[in-house]
This record gives sequence, structure tokens and C-alpha cells, in this order.
Amino acid sequence: MKILFVITKSEIGGAQVFVLNLARALKKNGCDVEVAAGDGDYLFSELQKENIPFHYLNSLKRNFSVLNSVYFIYDLYQLLKAYNYDIIHLNSSNTLIGAISSLFLKKRPKAIFTFHGLSFIDTNYQANFFFKILAKFYYKLLLNTLDRVVFECNLNYKEVKEAGMVKNAVVIYNGLDEMDMRFQSGDDARAFFSAKCGQDLTDNFLIGSTGRLIYQKNYEFLISNYLNIKEKIPNAKVVIIGDGPDRENYEGLIKKYGIHNDFFLVGELKNSHQYMKGFDLFTLSSRYEGVSISLIEALYAEIPILASNVGGNPDVVCNSRNQLFALDDFDDYINKLVELKRNREEIIKFNASIKHRFSLINMMNHYKHLFEEMLESH
Repeated sequence: MKILFVITKSEIGGAQVFVLNLARALKKNGCDVEVAAGDGDYLFSELQKENIPFHYLNSLKRNFSVLNSVYFIYDLYQLLKAYNYDIIHLNSSNTLIGAISSLFLKKRPKAIFTFHGLSFIDTNYQANFFFKILAKFYYKLLLNTLDRVVFECNLNYKEVKEAGMVKNAVVIYNGLDEMDMRFQSGDDARAFFSAKCGQDLTDNFLIGSTGRLIYQKNYEFLISNYLNIKEKIPNAKVVIIGDGPDRENYEGLIKKYGIHNDFFLVGELKNSHQYMKGFDLFTLSSRYEGVSISLIEALYAEIPILASNVGGNPDVVCNSRNQLFALDDFDDYINKLVELKRNREEIIKFNASIKHRFSLINMMNHYKHLFEEMLESH
């Protein structure tokens, strides 16, 4: 079975980690796997270590344009024609239009798309009415050219299914390999953050998060409410791991609120999960999500979680009500935060008991079975 994974960017991110982990696991299980992606170094360098072939597509860009889309369709067509894949697995909104590429081939590979969150069509994505209509038309048109569609969580599946946009769809949870989850001790990770932030954080209550600095992650919620958090937890500090186009905006907000000695943007960190035990609590304030890789990493780190009640976040914490807060509801957030601080040990035990649901072997087996099923169908 020869599989091509396609993703827009090769930078550090949850979808890239997903592609890397699944490609690596399938290769170990006898599949012939390759990856095509656009700009970035992270994914390509990791694939090289695993001897997994990769293809750089200059036409794959995050910012949508008709010209780039036509260029990408042609690029991907040439790749599919040259390498004769059995399966093409598309993994981001901008790659979905690549489904058109296979329609021009005499021997058409089976095509599958995984939703890593609903992006433009999520109910919590703010856009004008006409943009939403166009986005839904784009998805519905292209999703119906595919052999299968995969959702990472039940809420996303239900939302798109009820909108009549998809037929052949299933839910498969993301998963990680526990053997790869090497964590620094809490003390060592805390010392790392102290050095990174330029102050001793040993005795602070450290709230942490990992994610790109983009609209989706909604970090302005944490920044604008930090002083209110500090009223309840005076020794609280916040560390955000990640980078992105909204960094300048967030730095401006941090300066505006005068919290530059309390709220830290430490940038991208390779294998950032290894530092998670340095957090007293992991938080995710996202407007929308699929199943966040960083949230699963927090489960494996066995630390308390406080996440917005959107997308796949409820799936990850097994609908644990004390680890979920209503989106943008600070009263709910602070009440849950104080409760989690008080019941920390109980939550740690609970999260340790549910992490097995998000294993790489489970995810790989589900996808491999799905691929085999697709190839058997006519």
C-alpha cells in the first residue's frame, strides 16, 4: 500500500505532528509512505530521520489565492502521475482542493481528507455571512469528490454531518506513542522556564499552553484576563509556547496591561511536550479545535487541564466538567481554575486513567483498516 500524505506547511504544529506520527507508524507496519508539504523545516527534517521520502511543493501556501490553487492542482497531479500512489491523504483546508488533481488520472488513487478542526466553517469562527456561505460551498463541493472523510472528534463530525456537507465520514481520535513521551522532571522543566523567562519561577503557580499564536487559539482571552487571575492566585504566571502571525498583537496587549513580568511568550520549542511537567496547569482557550495534540500531550504529562468547551476538547478530557469552561466566559474559567488548584491530585489521577484512549497504535490501526477498506471498495 503506497500512501501520500499532503499538508500545507512543514512548520511545527499539531497537524504536522499527526502526519509525522501516522506516517512513521504505518511505515513500521509495512506501508510505503511519502509526504508532500509547503514551506517550513520541522516536518521535512523529522521525516529525513525516519528515511521517509518527502516532496516540497512551492505551490502550497497558507494564504488562499486562485493562482496558487491552480498551481497546486497541477503540481499535485504531476506528483500523483509520477509515483502511482494507492492512497492520497489530504490534511489541511488548502490541500482539500488537491482532490481535483486525482480526477484527471486514468488510475485514480483513493482520496481521504482529515479535518484537524473545522476552521472557516466552525460555528465559533467569526466571518461575514457571505464568506461562510462560500466556505461551506467549497467544502461540500470537494468533500463529495473524496472516498472518505475523517473527523478527530464527535462534535465536529455532528456539526458537518447535520449541515449535509459529508456522507462517507468516520471519527478517529488522534494518538501519541507513550514511548516517545519523554518528559523532563517538574523541577528541571521549571528551571528551564526560569532561564527562558529571565526570572526564578520556582515558587509560582505556572499556567502553561502550547499553540500557534493565531486567531484560533484565542490567547487574547488569557492576556486580557490575567490581572483578574492574579487577584485570585497572586503567584500565578503564564507561559505560552509557540509562535505565529499574531505575536506582535499579543506583545502589544501584554505591554498595554503591564504584565510583561508575568506573562511570557517563549516562542517555538522543538519537542515542547518535554517541558510540560513544569506547568501546574495546562490551558487551552481556543475558539475551535479538532483534537489538539498539545492537549493529549498534557494528558500524558499527567497535569490538570482547563480547556474551552469546543471541538474535541471534551473528548480528550472525557467530558470532565471541572476541566472544561464555556468559551470566553471568565467567571467560569476562574472558578474552574481555583477548583483545579484545590483538587490537583485527584485530577492528575483521573487524567492518568484516560490517556490510553489516545494512543498511536489505536490511531494507526483505525487508519490502516480504513485505507484497506477503501482499496477493497470499487
